[in-house]
Amino acid sequence: MKVLLLADGRSVHTTRYQKELRAQGVDVVLASLERGDTVDVLLKKKSVSNSLNYFFVNREIRELVRKTDPDIVNPHFASGYGFSTAVSKVWRTKPILLHCLGSDILVSPKKTIAHKRKVIFALSRASHILVDSNYLAEAVRELYSTEAIDIIPWGVEPEILDIFNRKNKSITSWNKPLRILVPRPHNRIYNNEFILGSLKELINKRHIALAFPNWGDDLEKFKSEVSRLCPDGIIELYDFKPRAEYIAFLERFDVYLSASQSDSSPASLIEAMAAGLFPVAADIPGVREWLDGDNGILYPLDDDKSIREAVLKLMEHKTDIAQILDTNHNRVRKSALFQENIKKTIEIMEHLTTGGI
Repeated sequence: MKVLLLADGRSVHTTRYQKELRAQGVDVVLASLERGDTVDVLLKKKSVSNSLNYFFVNREIRELVRKTDPDIVNPHFASGYGFSTAVSKVWRTKPILLHCLGSDILVSPKKTIAHKRKVIFALSRASHILVDSNYLAEAVRELYSTEAIDIIPWGVEPEILDIFNRKNKSITSWNKPLRILVPRPHNRIYNNEFILGSLKELINKRHIALAFPNWGDDLEKFKSEVSRLCPDGIIELYDFKPRAEYIAFLERFDVYLSASQSDSSPASLIEAMAAGLFPVAADIPGVREWLDGDNGILYPLDDDKSIREAVLKLMEHKTDIAQILDTNHNRVRKSALFQENIKKTIEIMEHLTTGGI
């Protein structure tokens, strides 16, 4: 089976997905407007506006489908490549499996009426839709009524599960300082500056050490805030890492922390749970599908007092660490194995190509 994959060539999710499809015998052609090491066809940008590029590229997609003759077209991100595919009209001759990733459904349609119409158009031209959470599935249906939808979380590799197996399962104390990973880039929606401001006292006293990505639209502003708020703290900004290196990096940490204002089913949270990091996250609907008050700590969104209390609770060992880590690991092992979930995706593709769905 040949698949034309239309996705962000820079994305870790794209690379993982492409690699696993190929490992399971699928012939994948990755086309993207964004440069990446695994991109097969670099689509031409004709504007400085991403929105316009997603429109203008439709002719190139149509020609690419004619040349490569895929069995299925698989755009990722409804308001981006999903829209491009809809405009290209290749759905007239090829089945379209649309991956919705989160912000394309939860954020983009709320920007303007035009954004909302683009997303609905993309959804309406898809033969089948994949999402990673019940929350995102309901959000899709609020925009466009359809039963042609499946829920498949991204999942984790065996190497991440192995991190947990190497950790001491009877852990009753943490490293000093407590090592906290905040793996979301510095974009407004991920709220990283809120974490700095809320935890600055603990950071400056070196009770906790935090690691953040060294990229994102608001990176320079974040760096300025680090200098201003946490001059005596341990703050690491890590560069983008190849997947194997990132998995090894993950093993260094005790706690996963997120202040995200919007999420579907966060892949980073699922990875942290599988690896044995204690999860602490803002209480938002997408997170609640994996995290509740029994298997981690949820705090009210943008409540600085609550996030401080959550971290202090961990530092003072006022929770059953070992039991929670074990429960989380087993839950991911049961329902979010990347290899198995890609296998399910391929089965859907095969049904689409034979008219079975």
